[in-house]
Amino acid sequence: MEPLSLIANVLGCLYLALISIGALARRNSPKAPPAANYLIVVVTVGTERVLPALRETVAQLRRLGLKFVILSSTPLELPNVLLIPREEDGSKYRVIKWFVVNYVRRDAWYIFLDDDSYPLDAEFLKDITYYGARGCVAGNGILVPRPSRSRLAYALDWARYFNDLTLYRFALEMLRKPIFGMHGELLIVRGDVLHEIWPAMGESITEDFRFAMELVRRGYKTFQSRTRVSVKSPNTLRDFMMQRMRWAGAFYDALKYRNPVPAVVLIISVAMLVMGPAVTIHGPSALLAVSAVYLAVYAYGSLKARRPLLDVLMLSPIEALALLAGIIFRQRRFYVIDKT
Repeated sequence: MEPLSLIANVLGCLYLALISIGALARRNSPKAPPAANYLIVVVTVGTERVLPALRETVAQLRRLGLKFVILSSTPLELPNVLLIPREEDGSKYRVIKWFVVNYVRRDAWYIFLDDDSYPLDAEFLKDITYYGARGCVAGNGILVPRPSRSRLAYALDWARYFNDLTLYRFALEMLRKPIFGMHGELLIVRGDVLHEIWPAMGESITEDFRFAMELVRRGYKTFQSRTRVSVKSPNTLRDFMMQRMRWAGAFYDALKYRNPVPAVVLIISVAMLVMGPAVTIHGPSALLAVSAVYLAVYAYGSLKARRPLLDVLMLSPIEALALLAGIIFRQRRFYVIDKT
């Protein structure tokens, strides 16, 4: 077997194994009472660019009858707004740090949301009770994109849903360790763990990933909730790319914590783009099988977005290329995407 084909097969088999184990992981349907000692925390910059999405989030939280607070440095005509001192503003990490130091109770659970994300049900409260009794201290929901002005960005965003059902489920449910990181949307954490980790972990534009790495380092157990979380897709392809470039900052946090997993996943993604056409001439390979899986994912996204499959497939390399660009041209400031 030629070296190129050998590498393609090793990478492809590794990736196929991870997504298969995650997809087949048994999920519990816990018969547990919903947690009462919780608070949902919505973090927002409070500008006109995010207000439409924030209003959607507040409406859904009220519809579900959930307890919540909004952290904003700008006064808002919305319920339950907690104003952040301007000297404590500047990044999501700093805002949450201020909240943890001043308001978080050690015996309660906190569920963090971005201003454009909201849960589709309240099942995560039962998951908190069930998994908390089994030693888990943090969890995530399953991200489901919702339409934006860019139907192409919406179509591409369905890869996040697939990854949650496979890679992230493998990490959070099978390993009980967030080796791929955690989402900032429906980030569920016990109060005492927030106090222990968040103020000391240091500022980052990928604070959710760094927090996950601290959980891994300290040996804490995690879970994946059954709750789907609606997340608005970027309104433009430019915002889509800028968002992914920011996520690439997790690569440097991974190096800091000596976690090779994100780098391996990125290498496999790039290999599918670069090596895929080359190995085709040598016959079938596991890497091509992975490409076929994601072809099906993007086909599903194109149907949901009602966009031609050819358009979606032509633009599908954008995510991997944006991540590469984010590693090369490292972002050090948080870029707020348009959510109007």
